[in-house]
Amino acid sequence: MDSEKDYSQFLMKLVVDTIIIYIAWFASYFLRFYVIPGGVGEPLQLFAPMSVIVWLLFLYFLNHNRLYRIDPSLTWQTEIQLLLFSSVQVFLTLTVILYYLYGKRVSRLTIAIFMLVVSVLLIIERVVINRRLVRLRASGKIAKRVLLVGYGDGVARYIDEVITHPENGFQIVGQYDAHHHGDKRYVQFDGVLGDVLATARPQIVVIGYPTAARDEEKEMIARCYDLIQRVLVIPDLPYSMIGSKILDFHSIPVMQLNDVSITFFQRIGKRLLDFSLTLVGTIIISPFLLLLAILVKITSPGPVLYKQKRVTIDGKEFMMLKFRSMANRPPGEEDGKWTTKDDPRITPFGKFIRRTSMDELPQVFNVLKGEMSLIGPRPERPELVKKFIHEIPGYQLRHKVKAGITGWAQVNGYRGDTSLEGRIEYDLAYIKNWSFLLDFKIFVLTFIRGFINKNAY
Repeated sequence: MDSEKDYSQFLMKLVVDTIIIYIAWFASYFLRFYVIPGGVGEPLQLFAPMSVIVWLLFLYFLNHNRLYRIDPSLTWQTEIQLLLFSSVQVFLTLTVILYYLYGKRVSRLTIAIFMLVVSVLLIIERVVINRRLVRLRASGKIAKRVLLVGYGDGVARYIDEVITHPENGFQIVGQYDAHHHGDKRYVQFDGVLGDVLATARPQIVVIGYPTAARDEEKEMIARCYDLIQRVLVIPDLPYSMIGSKILDFHSIPVMQLNDVSITFFQRIGKRLLDFSLTLVGTIIISPFLLLLAILVKITSPGPVLYKQKRVTIDGKEFMMLKFRSMANRPPGEEDGKWTTKDDPRITPFGKFIRRTSMDELPQVFNVLKGEMSLIGPRPERPELVKKFIHEIPGYQLRHKVKAGITGWAQVNGYRGDTSLEGRIEYDLAYIKNWSFLLDFKIFVLTFIRGFINKNAY
């Protein structure tokens, strides 16, 4: 840990988590056998020893999922997702352990009640603690002292991020080795690095240089390698290259740029999840889909669905479905013509369903057919794909996975009429860093950040 303050935060979370776990465990026992009708009280001597197993399991998985790491960059949304993921891991492990240790003597309803209660309480606890920590970080009371080493666009972006988000809890104490390119708002240090560290007393050292100063960067990294402070390097690389695999070729490190992290069995698991979740979801929202179809039909003449050729995994083409949002296209009009603001072709109801993304809902049938995934890069038209492949480096990598209804780019604000290059960067980062947890995060963020698309018209 970087400081005593970090240790205090860690200890606070550990103690409060422990209290919550034990309260939830015994409250669930009491509810099951003394409140819910039909419960026959089981001996407390049976449930008391189990509480230790439950507590140890929670501590293990919470720690394993980085929930005791003091990391200001960990958002409350991500923390809630990790908490829920940890609860699922505990539930599955606990079910197996209790079955082998106690057989059918343990009430499964008690375990279910406990998992629900403890998950809710832990989420409330972390939200309350995080709000308190955000206020303390923003005030500078628990901010981490940062020494910048170097200069360039990466360092400038880091400074902007620190200034824009004081709640992250970083305080820049100066800049070293900036070669007259330093930010005038901060103390500019020269001389011996050891003396600078003694004067500035940073907890974190952040190194960043432009590509032209690669030799200086290598030398500075070597000098900082043995520091007791935490050392971070801002790579002069596109965002999409982050997460690229480092391979050992006869003792020569090489970077595989176009690696895809999804294995064959993970693809099968992703497909099974896509199909099962979409099938259940489609059944649930089927009355709503029917209502939208009726409204599309009665508000303008023409078919309910609009079909357009798009490109998915391995460059395969398919017909993507949408609720029709435009007046029925007359014969001979160019298909695929770009939509513009206040486009007269868009119907009044079509404008509403485009802005709320409801026109995308029929794509659940594309998912059921296996043409799309719930999560993945948004598909483009074949003629645009052919164009972008020659204009945008790495564009073809998007087709190493199935196209999705929502994706990493969309939940980060790249929806509708936004930067194409920005979307590609996020799509490639998603592909190279894919995991079931990342898919879950995107799924949750899609609902948290809403379906309203201010860039849609």
